[in-house]
Amino acid sequence: MSTSSLYTLPIELIYYLLEYLDLSTILFSFRYVCKRFQTIVDSYDQYKLDLRLISKTDFDHICHVISPKKVLSIILTNDIDTPYQIRTFLSRFSFEQFSRLQSLDLLKIDENNLFSILKHISNCSLKSLSIDSKSSDKFSYTTRVLLSSTIAKLKLEKLDLNVSYKDLYVISRSPLPTTLKYLRLESCTFQEYYIILRHATNLHKLILKECHMYDSDGTMYKPSDVIYPSKLKSLSFGTCYIRMKELSILLSCTPTLNHMKLILWTDLCDPILNGNQWENFIVKKLPLLNKFEFFFNILNYINRNSLINIHSFINSFQTSFWLEKKHWYVACDYMKTLFIIRLYSLPICNSLLTYYTNSKKISCSTLNTTSNHIKFTDHVRELKFNLNQTIEINDEIQNNQLKDPIFRKITHLSLNLDGKLPYVSLQSLQTIIDLSSLVCLSMQILIYNVAQRSSVTVYISSILKKTSNIHSLKLIYNHTGESLINIETLSSIIPRSIKHLQISITNLDEMKNILEKLKQLSSVIFYSVNMLYYYEDIIKWIKLKRKNSLCRKGLRCMQIWLGACSMNDDNEKNSMKKVFRRIRHKQISYY
Repeated sequence: MSTSSLYTLPIELIYYLLEYLDLSTILFSFRYVCKRFQTIVDSYDQYKLDLRLISKTDFDHICHVISPKKVLSIILTNDIDTPYQIRTFLSRFSFEQFSRLQSLDLLKIDENNLFSILKHISNCSLKSLSIDSKSSDKFSYTTRVLLSSTIAKLKLEKLDLNVSYKDLYVISRSPLPTTLKYLRLESCTFQEYYIILRHATNLHKLILKECHMYDSDGTMYKPSDVIYPSKLKSLSFGTCYIRMKELSILLSCTPTLNHMKLILWTDLCDPILNGNQWENFIVKKLPLLNKFEFFFNILNYINRNSLINIHSFINSFQTSFWLEKKHWYVACDYMKTLFIIRLYSLPICNSLLTYYTNSKKISCSTLNTTSNHIKFTDHVRELKFNLNQTIEINDEIQNNQLKDPIFRKITHLSLNLDGKLPYVSLQSLQTIIDLSSLVCLSMQILIYNVAQRSSVTVYISSILKKTSNIHSLKLIYNHTGESLINIETLSSIIPRSIKHLQISITNLDEMKNILEKLKQLSSVIFYSVNMLYYYEDIIKWIKLKRKNSLCRKGLRCMQIWLGACSMNDDNEKNSMKKVFRRIRHKQISYY
């Protein structure tokens, strides 16, 4: 790009481009392209601080240069890749400084940090608040009072909490602001569900993990007055057990729904599996519903010798109402060796699936053709898979004919490998999953003897070569007294794109060698049954080699958020000098 084009590019377009760049790129790369970009970045006041998976070095730099008054949103996390991040952030800023803050996400936060933040945000202009706490069920009464009162004061439009409703109404029966449009809670009772709909008058989307229909004495709440019509447009229940009888009572309170998502456990005798029941209910009670997603796992024990007619499960979903009027399609799987039946809408709405191989699976669908099956798995993001099981020839792979992977958009993949040959071939694995879409890969490995290590290493390497976008890798294996992969081999097969590593180790030297060889890492988690003996030594070593690192002890593990490499040798110094020379050259060439 020429200098003239940079100077004539409309500033509105540059601001638009900045919306799609992460903060580190804006401050430490984009800003150094030319003087004009430097001026624009310095005056930019729409910053979004997403500090998930950030390197400790970038975190420190951002905290040093960012102006709180120019920040609109913040995402902080104490996750395993960034231990003590929130505490460190609070040591450098007060939330009262973020006068224009509109959105705040606090992930894996502990109670002390949450209490400190809640004291300073009640006067903020927050529109969105998300809190995912590690111990929300153990909050003290004082913290719950502060949380409830803070939410009641804020004019929130979005509230996302992994707490139950009972944790909010300690000082008020309705702590939710009337401005609320989006709400996600862990659970509530039917009475609390009714209160939410009654008082959160502008609520458009409600997500609940579960709703308890009966009180502790076994009775169901009965509203004493008329249920006012709700404005709710979208309702989701996730991974809970509820019968059609109770569900119909809940849904009768929300006649304006146009979207419903249900991920439920049920049993064979419940009419929730009956398409005719749903058709009658939707016509009478949910006339505006145009998107119905469900995933029903059937709990009953099924005798392996029983004759299961899975077509009977989808027959009631083949009426003109389902196929012609609504264009809603349904599928059913029966995995005979696992005694599992599941009935679900298409596309699959459950983002986390276990892919069962060698299960003698029988499937049927109300959709006649399989030519468009690919799009029906595009909502699935996480997949669990056993690499030692045989992939059945008569399942989706045969239908797919190796043209495209069955799951095209998997970002998180968990693989189990028990060391027994044969493994699922790489070619077969690629017919199931598009490995290039992965960002996180986890492998649980069991090795029976040293001779198996070589074949396992080759297999892992072949998978990693196909993962062009991966940034997080987890390799957990049993301890046989020796490493699964020697350090030289490990450093050669791990892509440079890997910034976050979780790995089993057998001794202190392994930990040091991994950190020495894989300098691109932003975080590392070491697992060992003997970790207690390594804590003090590795912490001392890290203080010398990776300054400003943060370490957190876990159960048989150590989590390390790695700081910058100490420049104690000429190679490190020369490398940094080259970086600074490149930056200065860029600045001079565009001036």
